[in-house]
Amino acid sequence: MVDTIFQILYRDGMGRVGKLSTPHGDVTTPTLMPVIDPSDVILSPNQMRREFGVELVMTNAYLMLRHFGEEAAKQGVHGALSYDGPIMTDSGGYQILRYGDVEVSPEEIVRYQDAIAPDIATILDIPTGVQATKERAAETVQITLERAKQAVELRSNPKLMWCGPVQGGLFSELVAQSAREIGKLDYQLHAIGSPVELLEGYRYAKLVDLVMTAKKYLPLDRPTHLFGAGHPMMFALAVAMGCDLFDSAAYVLYARDGRYMTSEGTFHLEELSYLPCECPICAEHSPDELRRVPQDERVKLLARHNLHVTFGELRRIRQAIVEGSLGEHVELRCRAHPRLLEGLRRLARYRDFLERFDPVTKPSAFCYLGEESVNRPEVVRSWSRLNGRYEPPQLPILALLPAFGKERPKLEEPERTHLVRLIPPFGAVPEELEEIYPLGQFQVSRELDTMQIKSVAESLSRFLERYGGHYERVLLFNDERRWGKSLVEACKDVGKKLEVIQL
Repeated sequence: MVDTIFQILYRDGMGRVGKLSTPHGDVTTPTLMPVIDPSDVILSPNQMRREFGVELVMTNAYLMLRHFGEEAAKQGVHGALSYDGPIMTDSGGYQILRYGDVEVSPEEIVRYQDAIAPDIATILDIPTGVQATKERAAETVQITLERAKQAVELRSNPKLMWCGPVQGGLFSELVAQSAREIGKLDYQLHAIGSPVELLEGYRYAKLVDLVMTAKKYLPLDRPTHLFGAGHPMMFALAVAMGCDLFDSAAYVLYARDGRYMTSEGTFHLEELSYLPCECPICAEHSPDELRRVPQDERVKLLARHNLHVTFGELRRIRQAIVEGSLGEHVELRCRAHPRLLEGLRRLARYRDFLERFDPVTKPSAFCYLGEESVNRPEVVRSWSRLNGRYEPPQLPILALLPAFGKERPKLEEPERTHLVRLIPPFGAVPEELEEIYPLGQFQVSRELDTMQIKSVAESLSRFLERYGGHYERVLLFNDERRWGKSLVEACKDVGKKLEVIQL
């Protein structure tokens, strides 16, 4: 077994900045592996390393076997690509998904990868896809698992790291089974299979179910690779779910089709009057100039732009993780497209699981950007801890003070009064807990939206249900113009103890 050195440097939710050590150098994650067709190299891996900071590339062992055969086996994949940096090889699984079969056995592709010696190799799995029946999906899971077990026995190069793919497609119970079983085997990282068709169809809610189900059952100390994901607009959402590696040839495939990537979506070059990017390609060319250059040169220029945008977005994501603002970045990106927003809202179903991995303190303040912010780990944690770990002081009077009042009201008996602030979206916040992150470090709009009011009212109702019996009097300082009747209604269970003071 090869010991994978995967060191997690920073966390934010399930997002993580890590260092993956390979025989040919360290790789900072999250990152994209640009896919290189060994028979048609548009941008060399050395150019990618110099210009974009690419640390890990991917090529296809099946295509290399077909085009170069034993010649590549003699010089190795690094010699074949004239590159001394980290390389991962795919095995032909994508070709199976697209064309139904490949002309190579799983044993042959394992032995060939042993011979060409990439840093990371992949078994020949059977992709499930999104059209499979449950019976066919179960078959792909079983065959992939059998091949994964067989590959453990076949592989002979001790320097290689191996990737064990997860299959199951749209059937969550099969994805869970696949992840659980392959996670028990001797693999150093894992890939989540069958997302390509979901990505092509903008089915981000289904993608969330696929990734989160797999992540629940895969070993947490192994990097997670999302097969075939390469558009910068979805990286933030995927990283927030714990994906560390991506691979794609989209940078060049889009360029050949005249498509221009941005972190908010894709444009066709023919539609652009201005280039909305700061990369060197866009700074030095206008859309008209790009349209006039010869096709081959235009493809290279657009491919370079697409990679600049891609790695710029990955750097932004890494910085967001370091400073603890990944949640805000994900919300901003997911508002770029309705289907991405749909995916973010689906992620709320997994909020309790996500909270388990979120740091309890962060360098940056919590910023409320909209109703989706209510489901972020910081809010979930504040609710759960207040309900499960808190005991109020033995004081007879409870004063409830909504946030954003003109000034703190004067209390008649302050020494006998327990002050609880009502802060959206966290809800009821006892005064003695106000300095605990993020309750003392947050930015929210003072023009309250429906979700802010609802989250406070629900939290207040839970607080009084649990702790209301501790008090003889409950004073609610209410600003009805801002909060309406929601706070009064949330206090109905305390009955005659309630005294409402209008602000």
